[in-house]
Amino acid sequence: MDHPTSPCPCGRPAKRQCRVSHDPEDENELQSHPQQSSNGTIIEPEVPVRTPGALTAEFMKLLHYNDALATPALKLLDLYFCLWECYVLKSAEEIRLEEEQGQLQQSNEWLASDSDILLQLCNEQALILWDRKQAVRALCNGVVSALQASDPKAFHVNGP
Repeated sequence: MDHPTSPCPCGRPAKRQCRVSHDPEDENELQSHPQQSSNGTIIEPEVPVRTPGALTAEFMKLLHYNDALATPALKLLDLYFCLWECYVLKSAEEIRLEEEQGQLQQSNEWLASDSDILLQLCNEQALILWDRKQAVRALCNGVVSALQASDPKAFHVNGP
């Protein structure tokens, strides 16, 4: 097996290619080695500012000084890229979910508004029907009263 797979949860194989930055600043960082001063102390180069290729440059510098760390460094770098990819996917999913939540919130507000309008219309219709029921009841009572007044013995009505 030439290329072992990475422990990446993404399921993709480990990348075993050399990632070289073409940024001149990164190349300068790779060429800067610790130097010895005139009194014998070692002067370490300054810690570089993190640029897009800085992580790769740091790994390349590490590999330049110690070849035995090549495999663990590549595994670590591959894991970093895998974690970054997972982070980007999770971020995209979170953004999508936030957008969906916003759309659902708008739909809920629209439904609540329409529900209030429908409730108001139903209440108005209930009042109209109650008025009509009262009118029919009054009409029935009037008819019964008129019939009873015309011939009290001919009709015996107990109510509407």
